[in-house]
Amino acid sequence: MVNKSTLVPALVVEFLGTALLVAAQIGTGYALTGLAQIGLPQMVTFGIAIVSALALAIAITMGGPISGGHFNPAVTIALTLTNNSPENRALPYIGAQLLGGFLAAVVANFLWAGTVVTMSVGTAPVANQLTSELLATGVLVGIVVTMVRRNGGQGLNWLVPAWVGTAIFLTPTGCMANPAVTLGHMFTDSYTSAAPEAVPSYIGIQIIAALLVAGATVIFAPMSAAKNASATKK
Repeated sequence: MVNKSTLVPALVVEFLGTALLVAAQIGTGYALTGLAQIGLPQMVTFGIAIVSALALAIAITMGGPISGGHFNPAVTIALTLTNNSPENRALPYIGAQLLGGFLAAVVANFLWAGTVVTMSVGTAPVANQLTSELLATGVLVGIVVTMVRRNGGQGLNWLVPAWVGTAIFLTPTGCMANPAVTLGHMFTDSYTSAAPEAVPSYIGIQIIAALLVAGATVIFAPMSAAKNASATKK
């Protein structure tokens, strides 16, 4: 049973950390839209990558000691399935993260466009886009699970930002790699928008990536083996 005195602060941190990431991405997209209009979309992508990395570094460094610094339902799912996060925190964490992503989009829209909720028109993602999200999410979740099991998560405040910032350039989908981020991007019609037609597929493939990483971890590196390895090193 999770003590409410520790759960409530953790949920607040998960909400705020996820909101910071989504608001930073959407706000940067609004701020740099002019560069895309004059033929410099790469500069917009660069700006979003830098701001995303900084937002994650701040959120994980400050929030990690309180909640574990998940800020991503896919991460929460994988850590729960690999026994690195309490089962009774999974649903509350995911709820806080999704709410943070949605409200961040609302706030960013209001600040930059004077609207609350807007959506873009698009199509369902094709194979290469789904593969992009599968790989981006799988690597991200793999980094988190590996580092949590190896040393309690030390170094994630720079490893996660480093991967996300890099993968925004490496992947055609801009490395959403996070169901809460993907949901937030659905409620904006800005540079970072995700079409409602594409969101279910993206979230589905992100969850599949988390399940694959968790499954591989349980099969090839069960917790007992990880603990024995740690004891041997000591």
